[in-house]
Amino acid sequence: MLGFGAWKILELREFPQVLEAFEQAEREPKPPPHLLFSDVYLEMPPRLRRQREELQRHLETYGEHYPLQQFQK
Repeated sequence: MLGFGAWKILELREFPQVLEAFEQAEREPKPPPHLLFSDVYLEMPPRLRRQREELQRHLETYGEHYPLQQFQK
């Protein structure tokens, strides 16, 4: 099937649907930044906790320079 170019035909036919799915996902609010730290480990390591706190302080100070309105609260 791949040797006859069928994959390329399927790829071209499905591309608009894939593109629309990406565009739709981009319109959705992004997950809150704190989830970067909380969804990996059952118990958050101290170094990760410190990084989360650093990000929190950074965003409190410089948040106006980031598109935070695109993220869930």
